[in-house]
Amino acid sequence: TSTLAPSPTPAPSQTPRPSPTPFPTETAVVLPTATAPPPPSPTPLPTAVLTTTRQADGMPMALISATTFQMGAYAADELAQADERSLHEVRVDSYAIDLYEVSVAQYAAFLNTLGSYVGTCQGYTCLSTRFETRRSYLTIDEAGYGVLPGFADYPVNNVSWFGAQAYCEWVGGRLPTEAEWELAARGGDERLYPWGDGLPDGVTAVFEGTIADLQPVDSLPAGRSPFGLYHMAGNVWEWTADGYDPIYYDRSPRDNPQAPAGRANDPRTVRGGGYNSPAADLRLTNRRGIPGTEFREVPDVGFRCVVP
Repeated sequence: TSTLAPSPTPAPSQTPRPSPTPFPTETAVVLPTATAPPPPSPTPLPTAVLTTTRQADGMPMALISATTFQMGAYAADELAQADERSLHEVRVDSYAIDLYEVSVAQYAAFLNTLGSYVGTCQGYTCLSTRFETRRSYLTIDEAGYGVLPGFADYPVNNVSWFGAQAYCEWVGGRLPTEAEWELAARGGDERLYPWGDGLPDGVTAVFEGTIADLQPVDSLPAGRSPFGLYHMAGNVWEWTADGYDPIYYDRSPRDNPQAPAGRANDPRTVRGGGYNSPAADLRLTNRRGIPGTEFREVPDVGFRCVVP
């Protein structure tokens, strides 16, 4: 959230407030605009982020209580596409969600217990390694799976939906539903981005026109969501549990919705935008479908997990 410089003397409510001292141009603090503040959240949210640590891989997780919120794009979002519309009320049960995207080092540890990445993630190939593409930081040699030096804490990428789901099951969880993902990104109010309504920049997100390459999963804390999650916008798109249905919001159930997926290669929904995405794709209601078996052409796709 933005912070205001204190006024020298509190002004009476019936008289204009004196102008605050201008911030230095190099500050990262964002001044408020003339835009009216968002209305109160439909459901009260925690005032402090509660976290736990997953024993299987050491991942810190935010604890999110059962919540009812408005899901989808609000009318004021002029960039919203048709598949984001039909604002609707959703209730989700309590869950814990990863603070960070799953890293290359964490995924390499998973593969070393699995033994192979070809056809072993629920019967499908888990991901592309550096053997197949230079856009991967996950290495393979006679000693097993490892990480390109200097990239251990970067997000794993080039991963299929099945590779992501298999990892989440390995640590005792699953992929988040779209509803769980959106709540964790927005906190229940009308914000456009995880950090608020301010446009993305190189301080809040990794996307086209800024850093334009993957960054560590714990970088850019100014871009955190209300629940403290990093990179819910930019860095890598994130797989969700849902099949991609552009009109699902028109028939979505209220409680714990999850769009079904049919065949393995049917599109699954990804959220959040990636390092090579335009700023519009980083809006937290933006949706996109990618075939679940795809791993060769997704250098900008990764994931995080939830534990119900």
